[in-house]
Amino acid sequence: MSSSSTFPFTFDQSACSTCRGHCCRWGGYVWITEEEMMAIAVFKKMELSVFADSYVRTSYGRISLQERSINGEQICSMFDPYDRKCLIYDHRPSQCRTFPFWDQYRDEFKRLLDYCPGVEKKN
Repeated sequence: MSSSSTFPFTFDQSACSTCRGHCCRWGGYVWITEEEMMAIAVFKKMELSVFADSYVRTSYGRISLQERSINGEQICSMFDPYDRKCLIYDHRPSQCRTFPFWDQYRDEFKRLLDYCPGVEKKN
């Protein structure tokens, strides 16, 4: 169970194993640094250029993991929707590691309660 004193909820990371990966299926950007990109490429035993061409896009001057459109859903390219797991979990980007403790959820976290089984309101 993890918590942050500035957030009105707690997060039980073990609940990720029971979830269908909602946070990996909503589309958008998964920002990564060059260092994270290199570490993921090494983990996947891929040349950096091949990894970048296959899994990375640039937008707004930043680097993001690509999405895949599967059955109408926008799914992170590092998420296996059939086994419902992150393919790079131990090497996932900081943005993923800090979920759900993002500033946008500090005051408005009710949506998280609907789709993330690991989030619970603090008493």
